[in-house]
Amino acid sequence: MNIDVLLIIIEQCLMHIPLMLGAYITISLMKIPDLSIESAYVFGAIIAAQCIALTDTLPMVIQLPIVIIASLCGGAVVGLTSSMMTQYAKMPHLLSSIITFGIFYGINQLIAGSYISLSAYENPLISAGIERHPEMVTLAVLVCIVVASFSFLFTKQIGYAFALYGNNPHFLRHHGISVSYVFIVGVVLSNALAGLSGYLFAQSNGFADITMGFGKALLCITALILGKVIVRPMKPINIAMPLVGCLAYFVLQQLLLRVGFNLKYFTTIQALVTLCILVLTYRKKTKQHIDHLGV
Repeated sequence: MNIDVLLIIIEQCLMHIPLMLGAYITISLMKIPDLSIESAYVFGAIIAAQCIALTDTLPMVIQLPIVIIASLCGGAVVGLTSSMMTQYAKMPHLLSSIITFGIFYGINQLIAGSYISLSAYENPLISAGIERHPEMVTLAVLVCIVVASFSFLFTKQIGYAFALYGNNPHFLRHHGISVSYVFIVGVVLSNALAGLSGYLFAQSNGFADITMGFGKALLCITALILGKVIVRPMKPINIAMPLVGCLAYFVLQQLLLRVGFNLKYFTTIQALVTLCILVLTYRKKTKQHIDHLGV
C-alpha cells in the first residue's frame, strides 16, 4: 500500500469519523435503529452549503466556524424532529426515522433542488500542508477536537446514561432520570455529528446532493461491527471501537479497489461482510443475549 493510498484512507476516515461517532451513540450505545442519520447527513450538508454562499465574503477563519456550526445545527434539527416524534407521539423510532426522511427529503428539494454546487466558492477547509490533499490538516484538527470532546463526554454521567439506556431504560426511570431527556439528547447529538460529516464530504466533493445520504446507515453498521470484532471492547463505552471500525472499513474499500473490484457493487460487499460476521457471532449466543442491531 503506497503513501497515496494511505493518505486517501486517512482523508476518508477523517470525513466520516463524526458520522461514525454519532452512529456509535445511537446505534451501538443506545441500541436505537436510527435511520435518521441519513437525513441528518444530507440536511447538514445542504444547510452548510447555503451558509457558505451567504458568508463567502468573510475571512476563512470566521467563515469555517460558522459553516461548521450550521452543519451541526442542520443535523441536530433532524435529530430533534425524529426524537420528538418518538418520545411525544409515542411512535417506534424506526417509524419516526422513516417519516423524518420523507419530511426532510421534501425540505431538501425545496431548499436545494437536486444539488448545490460549492465549486463557485472558496473552500474554507483548504490550508497549507500536504500538496495533493490540501484539506487534510484542517480535517485532522477538526476531527481531533470532535474526538477529544466526545471522549470527555463519555466520561460524564450523560455518556454513561446513553449506555444504560441501551442496556435497560427502566434503570434510568427507576433512579429518577428522565428517559426522554437521555433519548432526545443522544439522538440530537448523533444527528448533529452526521450533519457535520455531511458537510465535510460535500465540501471535499464540491457539491451537496439530496441523495448523498443513501447507504450511510449501512456504512455505519458495517464499520461498527468491524470495530467491535477488532477491538472486542470489555467496557460499556470504548471510543476506539468506532474509530478502528472506520479505519478498517476504508482499508477494505481501498483493498478491493486496488484488486480491480467495481465499487458500485461495494454496498453488496458491505452487506455480505456484515451478514458473515453476524452469523458467526450469533451462532455463539443464546436468544437472551442477542443484540438485534449487531453492535
